[in-house]
Amino acid sequence: MSLGRQFFRASLWSGGSMALVRILTVLRLSVLAHLLLPEVFGVTALVVLVVSSLWTLSDIGINQAVIQREELSNQHIHTAWHLNWLRGLLLAGGCYLLAPLAANFFEHQELVFLLQLAALIPLLRGLESLGLVLMRREMNFKSLAIVDLVRELVNTVVAITLVIYWQATAESLVWALIVGTAMGVIASYFVHAYRPSCLFDRQAARDFWSFGGHLLGAGLLIFAMTNLDDVVIGKMVGMEQLGYYAVAFTLAGVVTTQLVQLMNQVLFPAMSQLQQDQKRLASVLGRALRGVAGILTPVACFIALFSDQVVFLLFGDKWMPAIPALQALLLVGWVRGIASVFGPVLLARGLTAALHRMKWKEFAVFAITIIPAVHYMGIVGAAVVLLLVYLLSLIFHVLLTLSELPDCEDFIFRQLIRGALPGFSAFLLVWFMMQVISWPSVLLGCLFVMFWSGLVYLRERRFILQFWAMRRSGGEI
Repeated sequence: MSLGRQFFRASLWSGGSMALVRILTVLRLSVLAHLLLPEVFGVTALVVLVVSSLWTLSDIGINQAVIQREELSNQHIHTAWHLNWLRGLLLAGGCYLLAPLAANFFEHQELVFLLQLAALIPLLRGLESLGLVLMRREMNFKSLAIVDLVRELVNTVVAITLVIYWQATAESLVWALIVGTAMGVIASYFVHAYRPSCLFDRQAARDFWSFGGHLLGAGLLIFAMTNLDDVVIGKMVGMEQLGYYAVAFTLAGVVTTQLVQLMNQVLFPAMSQLQQDQKRLASVLGRALRGVAGILTPVACFIALFSDQVVFLLFGDKWMPAIPALQALLLVGWVRGIASVFGPVLLARGLTAALHRMKWKEFAVFAITIIPAVHYMGIVGAAVVLLLVYLLSLIFHVLLTLSELPDCEDFIFRQLIRGALPGFSAFLLVWFMMQVISWPSVLLGCLFVMFWSGLVYLRERRFILQFWAMRRSGGEI
């Protein structure tokens, strides 16, 4: 099978999985928002923050190194699995021991028990089959989609069940995360034939460190910029405001965050195979930008236009204070999604040191601005800081990518504009009509969808017809 067809099929499976996972996320969030208080969401967000912080702090790019290596031996494969379970074990112990310190910092003693309970999450994640990484390397995203859906479905069912029939507390949500993680681990051994071995090679471990050492620092900085805002908000303005912010962040990231993961999953292995072919790299990058902008733009614009109705319908009127932050975070998600397309190019070319230096500059801006922004503007200020940081990130990514792929600027930017134009055009049309005419939101929403889909068909008619013709004939896409 050609690389283009592999990439296309991988994108379809990952995109379909993304859509279903996000639907489950919105369903879970909508039901729980009606049953729980904002403070409960804030406490749970802090638990997730501490656990994911420890996971990110310890990431030395083992899985990325497995995908990026042109030649992969059994020593590398089994060594990677041993490093992952050892990492999970150490993090579980760290989470258990740090629980009292975190509870004292946030002045919330319930966090002690919740964090000690949540220590099971990294312990389980460390036991996940390395077959998932090998499938990503081989661009076999069908089985990966099954694992993601099993994990999210179990998380959703368990969370809603526990809250309804047991107790409406943060403990129920933590147990749901634990059970979902466990089911994901079990599923990972059913979808791939890989089985762990006692084989551990020191040279393989050194190879992983030589590639991923810079990713450790970059990952730490990325996590700080996307999660320390929760720390500042929880400390400065309280758990209720953190609950509003957590819901707004989750809703804004329903598509954007998942699309970032989709791009990293599909583009990275594809570009790793093309790392020495600059012309084909530029072609894949341009088409990926066109596709991401074509998905992100209409979704973000639609939610921004009808944010009042969306929040009221999904969560109820008690969550309306989250709307200003939601609107700012939608723009953050759009910028982050576009920047994410450039990341796999830089990783495939092995520019981890440059990524590390880039993240230090972005973190400096974040560290200087986050506290005064939250002090004067609350949760909206945190969203504005993230927007500034990700705009800088996008600029840095573009400049570094163009230095690796010279003479491709016009093609890349044409593809980006081509993907984003229909969504922005529909946004401007409906926004203008909302200012001059008091039409029902349902009618305006239908008008947005019709105008956007019409523009997409006019601009992409040739590709759509070619696609269906190739599908019918069984030819290459």
